[in-house]
Amino acid sequence: MNKKEILEYVRTIVISLIVALVLASVATGCSKVIAEHHSRMLAKISNTAKDNELIGFLITKYTEEAAKNPGDYTINVRLGGLYELMFAYNQAEEQYKKAIEKSPYGVYSPYIGLANLYIKTEKYKKALQIVKKLDNKDYKPLLVAKGDFYMNLGDALWQKGKYKEAVRQYKVAFFYYKKVDSHKKETAISGIIDCYNKIADDYYKKNRKQQAVEALETALLYKESSFLYYKLAILYKDFNPITANKYMEKTYAIDPGIINFDIYEEILLKLIKLYYVNGKDIETDLYRHKLKAIHTFQKRYVITEEDVGIEISDIKYRSNFFDTKYKLQVKFKIENNSKFDFNSLYVIAKLNYDTKEGEMKNREIFKQRFFSKKIPLKSRTTSQDYKFTYTYTDKDEIFAAQKLSLDFYAGKKENMRKIPVYSVELKK
Repeated sequence: MNKKEILEYVRTIVISLIVALVLASVATGCSKVIAEHHSRMLAKISNTAKDNELIGFLITKYTEEAAKNPGDYTINVRLGGLYELMFAYNQAEEQYKKAIEKSPYGVYSPYIGLANLYIKTEKYKKALQIVKKLDNKDYKPLLVAKGDFYMNLGDALWQKGKYKEAVRQYKVAFFYYKKVDSHKKETAISGIIDCYNKIADDYYKKNRKQQAVEALETALLYKESSFLYYKLAILYKDFNPITANKYMEKTYAIDPGIINFDIYEEILLKLIKLYYVNGKDIETDLYRHKLKAIHTFQKRYVITEEDVGIEISDIKYRSNFFDTKYKLQVKFKIENNSKFDFNSLYVIAKLNYDTKEGEMKNREIFKQRFFSKKIPLKSRTTSQDYKFTYTYTDKDEIFAAQKLSLDFYAGKKENMRKIPVYSVELKK
């Protein structure tokens, strides 16, 4: 075989494996991540006439097998999956219905396959009717498959901006996952929190702050989140500074890096005024001390995008003679644009890139702490040159990236969130 024939043979094998994986997923439904992954695969698989030719071949093969084995419902499930790959949803529906007619009592894969197909074709009521017909017996694969179905339905409603309807489906998915202690319950919780966050935003835009608060506090019943605490602190700020401060303190304890300290100071000043007016001297002194401590913390550890600058002195990004290895060499300076000296600064560099599946990923390629109390970077000054090198080969997934950027992040405290301060696109 020549090189072209070998490549074509390998390509055919890969496509066959992908088809097999997709068919296997039909029987159990898909999680949110897997569903997105399969969606990308389907788009790729159906792009060329050659791919459609292969799927057509498999459809012919299984159709012949179905004629020889008329009682085998699994063949119809496979055919339903193949027709889905061809976006022939009417034929896929017909095959799933045939599988349901043939399948013995207790088999659920044809029902789940048809229900998920109805989600794709936006027949949500039909999809729900099918799944509700299935027994609620304590059979783990069935309960997980139901959870996957409700996740898929939640995702579909989320995409349409129907967050109140979506959160109901995510809650049902969570119920099934929790019942069998599946790790997927965390994905369901993420869906629930995302929905309530969107619902709260919608209420806030309509100036319905109390409903926004209720939505966020409901989300907190499922999982502690510094982001939710912070949003609640901001919502309570204008009408209940005591509760606002409680939520802000929880945010401060978990993730102080997300806080706008001007807002935190505003809450503390309102508390000081409130306690002072009511003659509560102990509380007044307590929060004055707290305000001073926040000022000190802000001076030592808090920075904004305007405080730090990265100045690229030199950057080289090139391959070797055989195009099998790439080397990135970077020389940079750090600018202190703030009103305080930098006694400590953590700088991180990451490569942000796309994969063949269309995902965006990042990889940390450099991390270092700079400066100290003895050798600080003075306010309004620029550092000396620093440099680092990173190399990767054609065996690395970054090698195939079409979009590639070098991103810098910085922060004064190691365990605090690092904020983005600079980005540059890299071109081969």
